[in-house]
Amino acid sequence: MFRPTNGHKMRTFCIKTFGVLVTFLITQEEALPQNGLPTVETTYGQIVGKRVTLSNPRLKPVIQYLGIPYARPPVGELRFRPPLRPKAWPGVYNCTTFGPVCPQANLQKKAGYLSPLPERSRAMLKPFQDKMDEDCLYLNVYHPEDRDGSERYPLAVMVFIHGGGYTYGAGSAYDGSVLASLGNVVVVTVNYRLGAFGFLNTGDASSPGNYGLLDQIAALRWVNENIDRFHGDPSLVTLFGVDTGAAAVNLLMLTPSADGLFRRAILQSGSSLASWALSTGGRRITNLLAEQIDCCKPNISKTVECLRKKPYQDIMSADIRMLGSQFFPIFGPVVDGDVIPDHPRNLMSAGGQFWTYDALLGVTESEGYMYISDLRSIEDGVSADGFKLLIGDFVNQLFPNREAEITDAVAFIYTNWGEDTNKTRRSGLLRMFTEQQMGVPSIQTANMHSTGNTRSGTFFYTFNYRPTSSPTPEWVEAAHGEEIPFVFGAPLISDTMFKNMTFTKLESMLSTAIMTYWTNFAKTGSPNEPRKQETTFLHLRPNRYEDVLWKPYNSEIVGQEGDSYMYFGMRPRVPSGYRSQRVAFWKELVPKLLKPPQVVGNGNAYPTHSLSELCARLDVGRAILVGNEVVPTRAMGDQRNGVVTCFPTTQAPTADPSLQRPKVGFDMTWTPKWSSVDRRNRNRGYSSELSVVIAVGTSLLFVNVVVFAVCYHRKERKSKEKPGAHTQDKVRLKVSDVQEMIKMMEFQDSTSLEADGTNKSELVDTTTIKSSRLV
Repeated sequence: MFRPTNGHKMRTFCIKTFGVLVTFLITQEEALPQNGLPTVETTYGQIVGKRVTLSNPRLKPVIQYLGIPYARPPVGELRFRPPLRPKAWPGVYNCTTFGPVCPQANLQKKAGYLSPLPERSRAMLKPFQDKMDEDCLYLNVYHPEDRDGSERYPLAVMVFIHGGGYTYGAGSAYDGSVLASLGNVVVVTVNYRLGAFGFLNTGDASSPGNYGLLDQIAALRWVNENIDRFHGDPSLVTLFGVDTGAAAVNLLMLTPSADGLFRRAILQSGSSLASWALSTGGRRITNLLAEQIDCCKPNISKTVECLRKKPYQDIMSADIRMLGSQFFPIFGPVVDGDVIPDHPRNLMSAGGQFWTYDALLGVTESEGYMYISDLRSIEDGVSADGFKLLIGDFVNQLFPNREAEITDAVAFIYTNWGEDTNKTRRSGLLRMFTEQQMGVPSIQTANMHSTGNTRSGTFFYTFNYRPTSSPTPEWVEAAHGEEIPFVFGAPLISDTMFKNMTFTKLESMLSTAIMTYWTNFAKTGSPNEPRKQETTFLHLRPNRYEDVLWKPYNSEIVGQEGDSYMYFGMRPRVPSGYRSQRVAFWKELVPKLLKPPQVVGNGNAYPTHSLSELCARLDVGRAILVGNEVVPTRAMGDQRNGVVTCFPTTQAPTADPSLQRPKVGFDMTWTPKWSSVDRRNRNRGYSSELSVVIAVGTSLLFVNVVVFAVCYHRKERKSKEKPGAHTQDKVRLKVSDVQEMIKMMEFQDSTSLEADGTNKSELVDTTTIKSSRLV
């Protein structure tokens, strides 16, 4: 009788185990039913997708699953509430077409905050707006097909968060097929709630806001639970976004709610430190919205209940765009103490969770074009008066407390003094908006991520190539968003989402280089590996990027080995110090200008010091702070005269421990509209105060000189009368001597003192004059 040996038993066990494992993998991965469509069993039920062959034969086919629900429809009682997990469905869910986009602004209205949206993005997004509904929480998955089994699974995952000012956009508008095929990654695009539906904030439990961010977190949780069924690795998830999508990615790096759901982040033209990244409209915006659709109630909770019952079209029709600004969002994320625990500056400065993510971030060369593109006659340049007016309005909205000083400083640094013409002034405005609104916040984010951080890598870039079919004028280099077609591989295929653009072979090489960097970073945390830059299959000549090493960014080291960045263009290079002079202007000088001025005086013009003290110290008066700078707290942001700005101050914002959750919703004036009369009055008051300070300062200087002369004269006389006496005898100043000096000054200083309203008799309290020993 055969008796199995230990080795035979082991082989049998291994075979059975292998069989069970294969069966498990087959059930977990997609299968091809009789109709030939790929299917996947998710946590909530079975879905069916489609196989797509790309027009470029060099690219492998892609499996697409479109319109997968990742949360319950946020309708009815779920409006203005956090998302809930989707309910399981019976049968097979059809995921071959996109789900509806979330309710958003009509792109036909080119006004208010919609004006910066590039025309090509409008053309790309408009077809998707035809299918719009409040039931919109869907995502799309793209992964490369592997027929021959040569691929090594699981794959890195890249989740894209679209931009659009928190008001418009859709993940459906971004086709991830080319990026997934060339980079051999899984790409996920996401819809999330926008506008009032995504960010209505009352400052209390009625509607704490941040629903759009919570939607993104819900999508990441779905990815964490299900992406392995699509050949993805849930431990290798990279978030990447553009514009406000990048700011949202930055915020997700800081929220404990997303901790562990992704590993790396790519921020394209966006940061949570930008003025447009956070909203502080709060209850005031909610009340204005309710007023327009007849929902004003005795208390805010009833107002929100009324808004929940209104058709979503009514909320969309409420015209509150006139409250908006290109520099501040009407609706957007808020610091609530929960989803966003504190101001982003505080959270990033502390390191912590922020340092656990690898970060790749950057900007385009001419981000600021979207702020001036709608100006009349911009092709002819900007006049001197227009230059001053635009800078004044810009500074007025961001820094109203020090408008005059900062306006002068900004105008000075952005004026080409060697050639001050209409076109050079236009270039100055382009640089100003690019740097203050995009460049500086991104550089500061990179600085805080790299300073003292030994846990993760930081990489910075600028995109400097103007596409051949760009609709922007030739004097604009790379405008806002012009890197997006290259990131998604539009130049490599003909049937692209950017149907209104044509591309050259050189642009195909540039796109391939960028996609290689992006997907390398998703896989390893370094854009340089594991895949080398190889694009000769597109062109006989090798790509210039094959010999370029993208160095990490480190703000602690100045020079080629420190603050270096990748310069994307047809002639790539790795320079250092992105626009360092003007970046330093916004980082270092402007915060100092925001500090309140210091004036001499303490209510009596002079302090009550003895004259001997004046002789010894030559110090009259003390510097008195005439005002206090308001710094942002985690509940209110940075509020100056009703205008909220996230621009850095010299002191980090602090949290107010007395606030109770939710810590948001202070009623704030949106943007002050000051008339020219207000500005003239304010400037006139400033000039009067300055004149008084100069007059008083001159008087004090004269007093110091006279007192010093008297003290020195008496000391010399005593020294002559008795050698060495200056170390022993007392120097005595009679009251009559002091009074005589004061009388000599009265006639000269009477005009200045009268302007200041100072009583001359209070200049010196003669009862305090005492003798003193000189040591």
